Amino acid sequence: MMEYLAYAAVAYLALRLLVILVNQFSGTEMTISPGSSSKTVSALIPARNEEENIGRLLDDLSASEYPHLRIFVYDDESEDRTADIVIEKSRMDDRIILIRGRIPGPGWLGKNHGCARLAEAAVGDYFLFIDADVRVSKTLINSAVQSMEQHQLALLSIFPVQMMNSTGEWLTVPLVNRILVANLPLCLVNRSYIQAFSAANGQFMMFKADVYRLHRFHERFSDEKVEDIRIIRFMKSLRLPVRTLLSDGQIKCRMYRGFGDSMNGFAKNIHAFFGRNWLILFVYVILTTTGPFATWNTFGFTGLIFYLSGLILFSILVSLQSKQPVWRNLLLMPFQQVIVVMIAFLAAFRHSTGTLKWKGRRV
Repeated sequence: MMEYLAYAAVAYLALRLLVILVNQFSGTEMTISPGSSSKTVSALIPARNEEENIGRLLDDLSASEYPHLRIFVYDDESEDRTADIVIEKSRMDDRIILIRGRIPGPGWLGKNHGCARLAEAAVGDYFLFIDADVRVSKTLINSAVQSMEQHQLALLSIFPVQMMNSTGEWLTVPLVNRILVANLPLCLVNRSYIQAFSAANGQFMMFKADVYRLHRFHERFSDEKVEDIRIIRFMKSLRLPVRTLLSDGQIKCRMYRGFGDSMNGFAKNIHAFFGRNWLILFVYVILTTTGPFATWNTFGFTGLIFYLSGLILFSILVSLQSKQPVWRNLLLMPFQQVIVVMIAFLAAFRHSTGTLKWKGRRV
């Protein structure tokens, strides 16, 4: 049994290294694109208890070089100063419009309901759904519009560079790109209509407006916890052109704040990362956790050295693509693997007991 496990772990590590190299050299990074467009973009921001973030994002959007921009914020019954900050910013920039939220009806999750309400108010040619906790550069929206028009896209999604300000975040947040760039060739997301090759990030999703109005994606998937992946899978089923890229720094995000917040967030989402298949998730956990021990048992110390060398190369490549310090991820790599195990079991427990919560609401 241990011998089969060792061969499987080595083969899976080799496969992940191959996928990373494909992503490294297949043009999957967002770049600054020159040019101009007369198309109107509606930036649509669902916000619940985002007083720490919303002002900075609105300042970023107000400073955008893209001239044809409208900004809509949906205040989802925030219990802090989110709405007050939006009102203050709207006095300085009349393109900013606040939409007051209401309690979602049966069959709705809060964010999906907010996005659907935002889409009802939106105007123009492109709808950009963007989370309140991201930071964007002056060039981002123009570059996104140029990419939409150059590739005739119905959807462009970007994975932001992750900002981490605590040890707890460094232990958890790098797992996003460890799973993404090492298991999914993004070139196949962009060039294949096979639904298995799907990845999108709700922190930045730009839709062609007439496509969105026709299909009303957030309404269609009103009760989905990970609506971004379901939306891109559905769009592929319709053979609509989509594109998913990694940020080159034009968009950044502090996804979670501290260890507890990160664990809760990943427990909510990790199941969907693996196609909602618990078997695939736990096979991933077993292979990545027991690989060094199985390799040592089967191939001896020399085999272990080769396996660990592959893991180090793996961590270096993921860190470079993620714009994260290599030395820190190398230092924390064993502890991050322990966190993967903890998240998987926490996710299984909370899904089975119906105790998943996010921002004070059960999901």
